Amino acid sequence: MPTERRPQRHDPAPESGSDPAGVQRIDPRPALTLEEVLELLVHEELLPPDQAADITARRATLRSQVLKEKVGSLRSQAAARYSVTPAEIVAIARVPHPKNPQRRIDEDLVAENLARRAGLDYLKIDPLRVDNDLVSKTFSRPFARHHAVIPIERRGDTLKIALTDPLDSALRESLENSLSNPLEYVVSAKTDILAIIDRVYGFRSKVSKAQQELGGGSRGGALVQLVELRSNDELASGNDDEHVVAAVDYLLNYAFEQRASDIHLEPRAEDAVFRFRIDGILHEIETVPKSVHGAITSRVKVMAGMNIAERRRSQDGRIKTHRADREVELRVSSMSTAFGEKIVIRVFDPSVLLADMQDLGFSAAERERYEKWITCPNGLILVTGPTGSGKTTTLYSTLRYLSGPEINITSVEDPIEMVDPRFCQVQVQPQIDIGFAQALRTILRQDPDIIMVGEIRDSDTAQMAVQAALTGHLVFSTVHTRNASGAVTRLTELGVERFLLSGVLRGVVAQRLVRRICERCAVEGRLNADQVAALGLKVPTERRDQLKVRWGEGCVECRHTGLYGRVGVFEMLDVGRRIRTLINEGKDANEIARAGRIEGMESLRDSAVRSLAEGVTTFEEVVRLTADTE
Repeated sequence: MPTERRPQRHDPAPESGSDPAGVQRIDPRPALTLEEVLELLVHEELLPPDQAADITARRATLRSQVLKEKVGSLRSQAAARYSVTPAEIVAIARVPHPKNPQRRIDEDLVAENLARRAGLDYLKIDPLRVDNDLVSKTFSRPFARHHAVIPIERRGDTLKIALTDPLDSALRESLENSLSNPLEYVVSAKTDILAIIDRVYGFRSKVSKAQQELGGGSRGGALVQLVELRSNDELASGNDDEHVVAAVDYLLNYAFEQRASDIHLEPRAEDAVFRFRIDGILHEIETVPKSVHGAITSRVKVMAGMNIAERRRSQDGRIKTHRADREVELRVSSMSTAFGEKIVIRVFDPSVLLADMQDLGFSAAERERYEKWITCPNGLILVTGPTGSGKTTTLYSTLRYLSGPEINITSVEDPIEMVDPRFCQVQVQPQIDIGFAQALRTILRQDPDIIMVGEIRDSDTAQMAVQAALTGHLVFSTVHTRNASGAVTRLTELGVERFLLSGVLRGVVAQRLVRRICERCAVEGRLNADQVAALGLKVPTERRDQLKVRWGEGCVECRHTGLYGRVGVFEMLDVGRRIRTLINEGKDANEIARAGRIEGMESLRDSAVRSLAEGVTTFEEVVRLTADTE
């Protein structure tokens, strides 16, 4: 079977000049001037003439702002080499979109209109769909970065090339003369193109150099409390001989940029694969040689304070680093597999875990009910749901909401998900006989006002949590049950006396996460009769085709899923007089759930359907989410 012919890497012939690396390049001046771009935007009624005049007058200031944002320093060598485009100057002005106040005139919008003027397609680049080999083997890094041009894909013999200035005839002529393949052009934002260049060339070059230097072994290091990751610009400009260290920095930076919640480093028979979980879906990112995977694994273990010499037993560790202006915690787990150690890094971003109460997804009625519970001076509040349902986010956000200098908040967790200075956090350590129950006994002697128990798993912990609530403390905890009413019977099964439980339980929240509809590609439609029947909606026959919903058609922003981000849906059981009576009588979960609905509890399915009706999520997400809740 013939192998696929890939284009050889070329640095297209120059018209003039050469860069410090000896790579010839053409005149860096763009074919388009700022005035031409502004004229185009005014013609398309995206920019009023007075704002266009203002941008022209502030050209020098805006250019300096671009350099400061992109390079960091106006007087550095990188700033001297960086060619600021008219699209970047327009974007940095942050002019509101005239038809969509939530959006600004950015590089994507300018690129879209330039493409239309040139008769080409506009492409919003999906970094997870770029052919990394094709990018790295077609152009050298200096040429690709200087001219903001990369190959996107290969169809037969035709190369699809993304560039920022479709009217730069000198660049296009140079590309066509130097590359032997037929070329197809698309227009993309410079920021997107440079991000691909930095990731592909930077990560690949460090992996390649690491592979050359590694002799099968790997180095260890000291425990790192706070790891400072370098930015992609710093990694690109530095002469770093620690190639494995740089490769890990590239990998983590890229995971943060792509909103990954988990990073999987998985060894295989001949190589290793890196995967990111984004909005609950795993995406394959890179493959690397087996030897480099071992070195990267060792580097991650060093950062996490783990024993790099131990490769057979599972280990856990933590990494704390900076992302922009906030600290991000990473929880690292290693496991021995048939082909070597697998590492999974879970990303705990404080902007997600420590969300504001109004951002959790509560409706107005749910928020009011929840606030009534959490402002009680004492009692037990439970949050239920499977792994990955957002319980930790709800609890941490609640503790943050309640925290203050006059409040003593103490938590016992296994493990501590995120260190927060506003709480006193205790780590469960079974190896020295510190479990949830043992830690709770000690915490009760530490004058707490609010206690958070990471999870009620056994009879001792359940008994201690109830005792803490009985003795005047407000206690939060989690249990693994399908719905809210199931948490009540779960505690009685663990040996909690029914009369004690009915006296201390204030409420139970059952929750799930549904994926949001992507606002960039959202469209409106209607449910069909089969979908209405599947949801069990009681709608008159003549109105079944009138139920409006939304869904996403799919775009690069949402990875062509039509969904972007997640939000909670909730079932909230308020333990009032009726529910307390049923608990004392030993009624089962079904009877308690029926009584809860009589008193206004909305089931998880009903809550998800409401989100569907409000245009937050899709029919498929509702069906997927509620399959195990009834």
